[in-house]
Amino acid sequence: MFTIRLCYFFLLFILNKSCCEEYNLYGEAGQAYALGINVGRPEQKLSVLVDTGSTTLAIASYARKDSNKYFRTENSTTIYNSGKEVRAKYSQGTWVGQLASDIVRFPSLKLIPEVRCDIALITKSHKFFMNGSGWQGLLGLAYLPVGAWGENVVVGSWLDSVEKVLNKPMSFKLKLCGVESLTNATHYGKFEMLDDSMASTSSDTMFRTPILRKRWYEVGVLSIRMSNHTNKSLNASLKSFDNNLTMDDTDNHYRDTCIKLNKEKSIVDSGTTNIRLPDSIFREVVNELRSAAQSSNILILDEFWYHGEAACWPEPQEWSLPSIAIDLLSTDADNQYFTLEIPPQNFMRVITAHNNSGESGSVSEYCYKLGLEAGGNETVLGYTAMEGLQVLFNRSAGWIGWLPSDCGPKARITGPHNFSMSLSLLCQLIKPVPDVAVSIKAAQWTLCAISIIAAAVLVYLLAPCIKMFFVRPLPRSQQISLSQAALVEQEAT
Repeated sequence: MFTIRLCYFFLLFILNKSCCEEYNLYGEAGQAYALGINVGRPEQKLSVLVDTGSTTLAIASYARKDSNKYFRTENSTTIYNSGKEVRAKYSQGTWVGQLASDIVRFPSLKLIPEVRCDIALITKSHKFFMNGSGWQGLLGLAYLPVGAWGENVVVGSWLDSVEKVLNKPMSFKLKLCGVESLTNATHYGKFEMLDDSMASTSSDTMFRTPILRKRWYEVGVLSIRMSNHTNKSLNASLKSFDNNLTMDDTDNHYRDTCIKLNKEKSIVDSGTTNIRLPDSIFREVVNELRSAAQSSNILILDEFWYHGEAACWPEPQEWSLPSIAIDLLSTDADNQYFTLEIPPQNFMRVITAHNNSGESGSVSEYCYKLGLEAGGNETVLGYTAMEGLQVLFNRSAGWIGWLPSDCGPKARITGPHNFSMSLSLLCQLIKPVPDVAVSIKAAQWTLCAISIIAAAVLVYLLAPCIKMFFVRPLPRSQQISLSQAALVEQEAT
């Protein structure tokens, strides 16, 4: 009997291991998603944010007021510190540090070997680390041009080091699941690395958007609106423009919105919490959300909608607000797009969830913040737009794939939707911004031109010396006698 029970236990254990997915991303409310990392020899265990909005692996190397956990450089026998200063500036916060290299390993990435790579050792920061944050740095996953900088310093990325060791390009996938429940503000997810060949042969249910410029992950955001909005959809609103007819005010508004969304840049950034919109579009979307809340008899102060203040209730909220629709340019054709439908569970973000029992009875408080914010002229799809989805980043092929997920909020993807003219042209997505290779070539030509000019100036300055070297001088005695005779004659007169 005991043997049967033991076999039954092991069977349940094996089934549990095979059926339950292992998640390696965790985070507290508003702190993005962190991944465990081991650095140096002996290994020091830390946590870093997974950030597609930057490139550098940066780790704190000093104790902060709110945390005494950091990378202790004096304890690593494999570290090489160049002593060169590097720095970085983000939309929120800055840091200064030193460029070093050491052995790096991510325990949850079983198929990725440990590598020696560049690390920015943060020695001073301002508004970078959040109070009580459970992470000590960030893992930048973008392209090299948006890495940390310094004088005569190029800071390599962890991804580039991995690709060099494996001798092949790699993709990565983020599966962000959001909070565990209505009563828990901790969120979780999964980060995994894929061979580019595997990424390219992924499921047919994937929708792909092109990376327009390989700096950040810049994409073409065509429209952001309420999904049950009574106005025209993107396809309908641009129909008259497509047929070369006279556009009315509504049509002009949608085209202008498309241009505004991409005026500065539109990026996919897992290191940013909210969906950040150009100021005028932010006000427009929030006004519609506020009206929908009022129609549903949900009373929320304007400070919540427009100023980022929290709103709290004694019970967790089941939101009945409409979803937000985000239209993205498709890689399949320049006249195609697909739509991400982001449910209210994403952008009505729970930040605290308390249910405490004391002598005075039960005290409950569930606080929420709006997952939208004004961003000046830029558009940023933070992790609020990614939760409930799987997002695959194929760096070498230059596209981002979006798939439905089996965890998190019930986000949807619809499409593809066809349009009979170029959306890149309509939304002015084709900008005269040089790619990395073009920039390098331009810099080489500039350096060549400067070298030619410098050589010409040098030849001009040295011309008298060169002339004296090649012109045969007169006999020394004749030179002296002639000059003396002329001087005497001049004095005599």
